[in-house]
Amino acid sequence: MVEITKEMLEQLLEDKDVRKIIEIFDEYNIVDLAEIVNELSLGSTIDLMRILPSIHGGELFSYLDINLQKGILDALDPQRIKMIMDQLFSDDIVDFLKELPDQIQQKVMDSIEASDKQEIHTLLSYEENTAGAMMSTDFVELAQEDTIEKAMKKIKAQRKIAETVNYCYITDTHGVLVGCISLRDILFAPSNSLIGDVMENDVISVKVNEDQEEVTRTIQKYDFTIVPVVDPSNRLVGVITFDDVIDVIQEEATEDIHKMGGIMPVEDSYLNASPLTMAKSRLVWLLVLMVSYVISSLIITKNNELLTLVPSLITFVPMLMSTAGNAGSQSSAMTIRAITVDDLTMKDFPKVFMKELGVAAICGAILCVVNTLRIVLFVDGMGLDIAITVSLTIFFVVILSKLLGGFLPLFALSIKQDPAAMASPLITTAVDVLSLLVYFTLARVFLGV
Repeated sequence: MVEITKEMLEQLLEDKDVRKIIEIFDEYNIVDLAEIVNELSLGSTIDLMRILPSIHGGELFSYLDINLQKGILDALDPQRIKMIMDQLFSDDIVDFLKELPDQIQQKVMDSIEASDKQEIHTLLSYEENTAGAMMSTDFVELAQEDTIEKAMKKIKAQRKIAETVNYCYITDTHGVLVGCISLRDILFAPSNSLIGDVMENDVISVKVNEDQEEVTRTIQKYDFTIVPVVDPSNRLVGVITFDDVIDVIQEEATEDIHKMGGIMPVEDSYLNASPLTMAKSRLVWLLVLMVSYVISSLIITKNNELLTLVPSLITFVPMLMSTAGNAGSQSSAMTIRAITVDDLTMKDFPKVFMKELGVAAICGAILCVVNTLRIVLFVDGMGLDIAITVSLTIFFVVILSKLLGGFLPLFALSIKQDPAAMASPLITTAVDVLSLLVYFTLARVFLGV
């Protein structure tokens, strides 16, 4: 197949070669084509959306950059917008509606069928980052009294509007979820069998107000590709598919990385976010950390007499603070990961304590020995007493830092805060203070000052 390029599409649009453009969208993967279209100018993209059949236009639209989506919706007439919306699943519509200015959002809502409008309003009403906010209402629903033959007819009738037909859900007359069945089981069951006789009764579901991270854990735990969403009365209200979960995993991972780096979460991508937005996201923690380092300065100032008598002690302060920060960050990263993957909670702290104590003792002892040899053999003018003081400080601060790094994320979880917020910046500041206190205390003991 010929490789499609931005220049090729631009030329076809300039030549108004509609037939060739439609052929390309019939043959090539829509995701790959969307990457190329994202590089086109807004005017060219609008021209393309006007000539594409609705099925291609709707599919392409869902993969375009949000800024392009805004421009397209602002330029197209209501009828064309309706054609695009008719091809999109409800969760995709809700996702980009949240990003639109009020004026364009109203224009889109006016173009949607009245029967679908209430559904969209309901999805928009759910609290952000919950199952309700990420679910789709496009699913196949069957009844217990349906025969296999009737079920197949229902699936075929809904195949174009359902997000997936791999799994179908069975409800009673009140809409309560009572079972599920895979398409595979339907295909191999006798045509006169009742759905109620072959369905699975033990259905794993999530509540509509459940946090999206819990939804992710449920799908990971059971290896689902789709999970049903129910309201407090166990009525089926939607489904969440694996592609939605991947988006959540990416969002949560990005948010955790930002917080662990002392950055307030930014919704825009790195390239789309303005320098002012990026500065705002970083400035808060920078100010907090700058002020917190005053404590470290006060400790050093308080020990000026000791540093005057043994000036060489100041040489090792950066190394001690860095080692303490790195040890704490390692421990917190592992604990945060365990909270996410292994459902670690505060009740597991005794296990975390013992594990981190063992790891810290091993790492601290090795670092202690290596550092003693380094100072004695390679640092001129340093006595054994200073080598022992510095090395023992390393041993103790590694232990304290790793225990603190394991405790703080669990403590944050217990008070319903994000464990990632207790990561690198806060831990680094805390262990810096600890390392200085331990260092100067041991120095006074071993140096007799």
